[in-house]
Amino acid sequence: MDTTSQIYISLEVIIGVAAVAGNGLVLVAIRLTPSLQTVTNCFIASLAFADLLVGIMVAPLAALSYQGLPRDFMGCVFINSLVVMFTQISIFNLVAVAVERFIAINYPFFYQRHLTVRVALYIVALTWVAAILIGLTPVFGWNLGPTVNNVCAFVFVIDMAYMVYFNFFGFVLIPLFIMFVLYSYIFYIVRKHMAKIAALEIVQESEGRQKQRQFRKEVKAAKSLAIVIGVFVICWLPIHILNSITLLCKDCSYPMELLLAAILLSHANSTVNPFLYAIGNSKYQIAFRKMCCQRCFPISNNMTFSDEYNTGAHPSRSHKNKSTSVLHPKGVSNGHSPAKKITTIPENVRSPTANSPNDVFYIK
Repeated sequence: MDTTSQIYISLEVIIGVAAVAGNGLVLVAIRLTPSLQTVTNCFIASLAFADLLVGIMVAPLAALSYQGLPRDFMGCVFINSLVVMFTQISIFNLVAVAVERFIAINYPFFYQRHLTVRVALYIVALTWVAAILIGLTPVFGWNLGPTVNNVCAFVFVIDMAYMVYFNFFGFVLIPLFIMFVLYSYIFYIVRKHMAKIAALEIVQESEGRQKQRQFRKEVKAAKSLAIVIGVFVICWLPIHILNSITLLCKDCSYPMELLLAAILLSHANSTVNPFLYAIGNSKYQIAFRKMCCQRCFPISNNMTFSDEYNTGAHPSRSHKNKSTSVLHPKGVSNGHSPAKKITTIPENVRSPTANSPNDVFYIK
């Protein structure tokens, strides 16, 4: 085995381990932290699970394919199609998040009433089914047929016309364009609302500040998700550009090392997203620290791991108004008759807002 092969396979192993560890932490954090169990994080969890499978399956199988294995033709087509399938799952989930953010900001009352966690899970299931059908199209027949000596390689079994015209142009560029339009419109709407809120703040200071905080959280969430999409584009465009060159320019050539670097970059995208979540969201940071270092965050006997993140209402549902009754002792003058219950709203419980379940995943 030459030096290039050793370096490539070693890096694939490192990427696989990092993808499994990072995305595994994200999934465990969402599972154990009620405040992270929101509509947005349903799509984030789906994206993390796809990235986890990339680490478990795609990275090792890519190294195997680089060695010309397996010798079975359909097995070779299948393992090379998995990369396309998981890429498509990631793209569809990013589109779903962009649409979810668009609805949350532009139609908050519709969002609160109809876009629940259950609906989000149905959408996630639909994205997986669609991605599986698109990604495994070569297995269903759109391939180059058996190779000489049954040598397994991506370019020997996967038709570049499928990769460029069908996959890249149809299901990569178009979704990315849709996401770009949605986020551009989101930022435009938010800027308009911020201008209105600034004017409102002069007249009604408290209400203006409250709305301003709400919209700032929404725009921070949109910015963070836009960063995830930007990183996705940087990681995946090089390999698609090389595929396009292979198909459209028969006389063009490029070094094998450049192709291997582009493949590694595309797989490395699966290891990047967990770090973006940890950097961008304090709730993820706390959940990660608690899982990795319980002693750093001691929990009292009356508080469980879930209770620290939960004020009583499950985040997958709309928060309901909660109040506590305070009983003033006799003889204490407070403007009310003695022993009269006064209903107050605790500071840690907020009134429901159209975007209260969504103030997660934002950059500080």
